[in-house]
Amino acid sequence: MIIIKHPKDLSQASEWKERLEKMTVPHLVLESSKPVAELVENNRNGVIGIEAINTFLNQYEKDLKGWNQDRCDKWFFDESD
Repeated sequence: MIIIKHPKDLSQASEWKERLEKMTVPHLVLESSKPVAELVENNRNGVIGIEAINTFLNQYEKDLKGWNQDRCDKWFFDESD
C-alpha cells in the first residue's frame, strides 16, 4: 500500500493518483494539514517532498514494468521439443 499525504490544493496530487491508478497499486492519496507532501510505502520508510515522491514513483513504475516483462507466464514455449 502506498499512502501519499499532501497539503490542500497541491496540483501534483491528482497526477500522483492517476499514476498509481494506472499501475493498479493499492494506494491512498489524502489531504493533510502538514505543509509538506509525504509518501509512505507499506508502513516503512517514507519520502518527503514533491521531487522525492516523483523520484520514488518513477523508480516504482520502472521496477513494476520490469517485473511484468520478466514474468515467465508471458513467454510461449514450443512444448513439442
